[in-house]
Formats: sequence, C-alpha cells, structure tokens
Amino acid sequence: MKRIAAMILALVMSLSLAACSANDAPSKEEQGKNEPAQTEQKNTFGLNETAVFKDLKFTATTLEESKGEQFFEPESGNVFVGIQFTIENISDEEQSVSSVLLFEAYADDVKCSYSLSAAMAFDGTLDGSLAPGKKLVGYYAVEVPEGWQKLELDVQSNWLSSNSARFLFKK
Repeated sequence: MKRIAAMILALVMSLSLAACSANDAPSKEEQGKNEPAQTEQKNTFGLNETAVFKDLKFTATTLEESKGEQFFEPESGNVFVGIQFTIENISDEEQSVSSVLLFEAYADDVKCSYSLSAAMAFDGTLDGSLAPGKKLVGYYAVEVPEGWQKLELDVQSNWLSSNSARFLFKK
C-alpha cells in the first residue's frame, strides 16, 4: 500500500512540475514595446533583445572579452568572455537567480562552464535574490578559445523549467 501511495505522489509531483514549466516558455519583447514579438526564431535572442518568461525578463546588453589581470588570467590560447545581462523580476514574488543553475554555455558548439576566474574580470555576477519589480545587472562569464566564432547561452527562468531562451552571439 505504501508503494502505491508513493507512486501516486511521485506521479502527481511530476505532473505539477511539468504543468508549471510548460507555462514558462519565453517570448521575445520588441525593442521599445512591452508586447511579445511574433517571429520565426522566437526563442533565439541577441544583444539588446529581451526574453520574457512568466516571472523574469532577460536582456543581454554587452559582450566583452578580457585577458584577465594579476591572479585571474585565462589559460594560454584562451580569453574570458563576459555577457552583461539585465534581469528584471516581473512577478509579485521574490525570485532567485543563479549563474550556475540557469545558464548553459557553448562556444563553437563545445560546452563550456561558468568560470569564477572569468567572473573576476567583469563587474558583478548574476547571483542572488531579486525582489518584485527590481532588476539585477551583472555578467555571465566563461573562458573560451581566443579564436571563438559563436557563443550560445541557453537561459532558463528557473532550474525546474524545461523551457529556455537561446542567446546567440557571433564574433
């Protein structure tokens, strides 16, 4: 009997998580407007474009390269790349933002991880709690080969969501 109850509970939890994440598909906000845009590549974004989720808006505003300084330098043949984001809480509840949990990066189709050393080369990270109606400005930073051509960031509004927005940057 306990086994059946546990299976039913697991099924109900799975269905409720799926329902919550299904309602969080991003849309594209047109520049200067608050209405989502209807485009062919509605889940692909670039600089100064905004991905609007149910609770959060993500806007990539700047892309910078750095060779680092002093103790925080990339390995030979690599550079640090930081993408500045403005994240706005458009919900009525406090939201948590995590560079490690919400972002996944690929440089020229090769997975690369968030780099603490790279983050030291840029001003501010994308981690913390965000009160309703407030914004967080910071960098998502990675270490990539100097000759990189394409950087993709898949962004989720929460770590349970199966929906993501792809930010695509070309050198």
